[in-house]
Amino acid sequence: MESVDMKSPCVKCSKGCGITTCNGCQQAYCIDHFNQHRQELAIEVESLDQKHDLFRNNLDRKFTEHPVLLQINQWQQDAVNTIQMIAETARTLLRKLLDQTKNEIEKSIKNLADELRSSRECDDYTEIDIKKWTGQLRMLRKTIESPPTILITENETLVMPLISVHNQASTFATENFANHTATVENSTHPSERFDQIVGKAITSEECRVITCNTWFVSYPTIYGSGRYSSGTHRLDYQIEKIGNSPIFFGITSSLESVRDNDENATSIHGWWDLTRTVVNGEVQKGDDQQFITTGDEVTLTIDCDDRQIQLQHHQTRRQVELKIDIECCPLPWTTVIKLGSKGDCIRILE
Repeated sequence: MESVDMKSPCVKCSKGCGITTCNGCQQAYCIDHFNQHRQELAIEVESLDQKHDLFRNNLDRKFTEHPVLLQINQWQQDAVNTIQMIAETARTLLRKLLDQTKNEIEKSIKNLADELRSSRECDDYTEIDIKKWTGQLRMLRKTIESPPTILITENETLVMPLISVHNQASTFATENFANHTATVENSTHPSERFDQIVGKAITSEECRVITCNTWFVSYPTIYGSGRYSSGTHRLDYQIEKIGNSPIFFGITSSLESVRDNDENATSIHGWWDLTRTVVNGEVQKGDDQQFITTGDEVTLTIDCDDRQIQLQHHQTRRQVELKIDIECCPLPWTTVIKLGSKGDCIRILE
């Protein structure tokens, strides 16, 4: 019996002749539709290449427009403005001192000239007068040749705090590129530092101290360096200075990108002072009583296993707790602090 060569029909037009199979999708095509299929694949590859170029451009822009770089630029501009203002004030004061000295000399010259003219017109002078006028003229010439001694007094107190940049990559979450799963190294005693800053605030002492350097226009938001996904972590803070506005202590999901305006950041949870709770980024009803004052110490406890956070105020022995919905605030978590007044200063205690 003769064998019949069964050919798969073209997936596009059902023709049974001139069939070839695509090694990728394993579909059979006639010659015409195979060429069309290859053209479609070429278009997809070109589109993918364009997406790659777009991603590359976005990546370059992401790093060239890093918020910390913008913060450094703003600090530089503020420093330049402050220095220019101080220099102009010093120049104005110097001109005032020089003008005062010049006016005094001009007045003395005029008095001498008037006296000489009057004496000559009246022919009323002797050797004694000539000697006196010669001495006065010599003193005026010496005063002009030797201007008054004016000194610059340097204020050793810094007008603009110095800044530095620190890499806190050792405590960041690491992402598995192959399956997009995040893993975090757990530590019961993390080396917490102040990290990313949105707004005007300056770190010092190896990022253990944060100071607000803006007036009450917007709250500077400071994110911690730690990433917490399991275990319980106690973070101790000392309030070195606080103004009339409260300070916020809390957490947010480290998976949520830092933004300039975090009012819509639904993963933020915590407290303004101890009285006004923030859940899913929204402030709950509460009174405006302020317990935390300058010199106080507070402890923020992050309990990843029980999905809750606590804030303890040691001076009043008050403590508040807040359960966290990980669907709104997925792990890992990172700390969030907001300062409300210029000069507010917080220290991380070791």
